[in-house]
Amino acid sequence: MPDPRDSLVNSLIGAGSAFDGDLDVEGMLRVDGDVRGSIRVTGKIVVGAAGRVEASIRARSAIIGGLVKGDVYVSERLRLLSGGTVVGNVYAPRMEIEDGTCIHGYVEVSGDGEKAEAGLAAFVERRGGREAASRFLGRFRSSSFAPPREAALAPDGSKA
Repeated sequence: MPDPRDSLVNSLIGAGSAFDGDLDVEGMLRVDGDVRGSIRVTGKIVVGAAGRVEASIRARSAIIGGLVKGDVYVSERLRLLSGGTVVGNVYAPRMEIEDGTCIHGYVEVSGDGEKAEAGLAAFVERRGGREAASRFLGRFRSSSFAPPREAALAPDGSKA
């Protein structure tokens, strides 16, 4: 069953809209406008064909069909659509790339989702040093990007 954080857009930067700053989203984010700063998403981020992002992106998964100027780090899967462009470093355990895409930066596809967090930390450290890795990863550890856990049940069978 698909993760609910990947099926419902609960945050949207629409066409003609702009956001400057650090954006932290619980769930899914779609960007069809302009974003500058940093983006951290616990679910999926979708950058539509009209979307323009000048920010580092950290998400569980991503689909990019527009322009991203900044590093893209995902803990599960990255998909680049035709016309999608990334000017920055890319780290993903799995990646799918359509014809007509462009990446200008270092790319690492680890193939190992189980060790994505450790691989990401090593990748960021190699590209920007230990301080950059510590600052970037900060409080957004693997638990922030893990699938939701089932609610604990009380002894009577109700949700705790």
